[in-house]
Amino acid sequence: MSVQHPIVSDLRPSYSLTDAHHGPHGRAAAAGAASKPRYFKNPWPSYRTPSLSDAYTAYQNGAAIALPVKASRMADVEEGTPLVTRTNGNGRLPARVWVRPDLREFGEEDEDDDWRDPPVQVVEPSWGEGEEEDVTWLGHAGVMVRIPWKGKERAGKCGVVFDPIFSYRCSPSQYVGPARYLDSPCRISDLPAVHVCCISHDHYDHLDYYTIIDLWKYHSSTIHFFVPLGLKQWFISSGIPSERITELDWWHESLVTFPSSSASTEQRSEDVPVGPDTDLTLKIAFTPAQHRSGRGLLDHMTTLWGSWCVGVVDDEDASKARQQGMKDWKGFRMFFGGDTGYRYASAPEDDTTAICPAFQEIADLYSPMTLSFLPISTGSSLPFIRTVLSLSLDQYVMTSSQHCSPDDALAIHEILKSQRTVAVHWGTFCDGDEARGTRVEFGRARRRRGVGSRWGDEGDERKTETKGRFVCADIGQTLVLPLSPK
Repeated sequence: MSVQHPIVSDLRPSYSLTDAHHGPHGRAAAAGAASKPRYFKNPWPSYRTPSLSDAYTAYQNGAAIALPVKASRMADVEEGTPLVTRTNGNGRLPARVWVRPDLREFGEEDEDDDWRDPPVQVVEPSWGEGEEEDVTWLGHAGVMVRIPWKGKERAGKCGVVFDPIFSYRCSPSQYVGPARYLDSPCRISDLPAVHVCCISHDHYDHLDYYTIIDLWKYHSSTIHFFVPLGLKQWFISSGIPSERITELDWWHESLVTFPSSSASTEQRSEDVPVGPDTDLTLKIAFTPAQHRSGRGLLDHMTTLWGSWCVGVVDDEDASKARQQGMKDWKGFRMFFGGDTGYRYASAPEDDTTAICPAFQEIADLYSPMTLSFLPISTGSSLPFIRTVLSLSLDQYVMTSSQHCSPDDALAIHEILKSQRTVAVHWGTFCDGDEARGTRVEFGRARRRRGVGSRWGDEGDERKTETKGRFVCADIGQTLVLPLSPK
């Protein structure tokens, strides 16, 4: 009987790696998981606590919401009364909300797709069945990527999921807390085979207990979990066997090998990353992000957070597979940003320390990317506060050290030299007005930077060879990558 789950071989980290993100009692990153510090930290000056001035600016700006075009044109025209009466198909609603001046009207360069209604919808996944890689947005930050096997003996594709959440609420309780405005596109039992699950950090909208339990229930014969330093014990306590969990520090890497059905036990050597006896070999690296962690009042920053780089080890790259990085590999490479900040929004334009240097460091080792997933909004908790407390704040200004704006995400897309990027971390745990505001801001920022908007080559007149493509998909939409030339 063939082994369905992968063989994982941890690579020896470089002795030059820094442990500046480790708090007290941390030792060199090369010492491994046993050296876990009491807490972790963001080691860059770009990570800054919001000031009272930021709070005032956030209050003055208000939330980035945009009403449907018909409703937005009903805004009061008298200066000083920028309240808009919300409408729907049944007539006027009593609520009157503040809408920023730049989001009240259809701009001269805006496109219809920016203001589409609804801004996001749920569709049934088609799960691409061809010989190309395909990606399906599962909602919020969750995505599933399917990579073809090298051989023809295995059915289907290798399934890699990032930060999946299928629960109704992203909260300690399913009775209170941020709730979905849009359903999941499918059930976990409907997912094609899942072989790798990567978690970026332990916040409830990225690490959901019920989702992890069901992934193990339905995919236990194939799945292996990759988690940040400090999170392995949570998975073990949830019933996942230790041998099916790999815990990594920043810049640490693993080789993930899927033996072919014809390979004998003796042939399944962890010393050979590729070869005739493997159906596929992946390299998985845990890379930095500027964020936080914590699931309760007393555990803030006690587990690590980060991003993920995953690459296919092609025959041409086999000799470099055990060297750090994937720079200029020939094979397929992808980046998952999880949840991260990029720059401190209130800093002066000439303050270069306000930009997080981690993404350039990632690009130096792993770019260019075939595919990336980048967050374009603040996510779940702040939209929940806005709707429950009717408190309209500029969420980005308040949390820019931890979250990306659409323009921030586009900047990271360019740094990584990503051929194609899918927007995540938006449109799921917020109402349609906020999702539309994000979509409008994204469209405007994308055009300013000259980044393409179409997934494929057809009909795109922009010069996307160097700028790449960055798209907003629907939840459940399956996007198929073009077949790479052989």
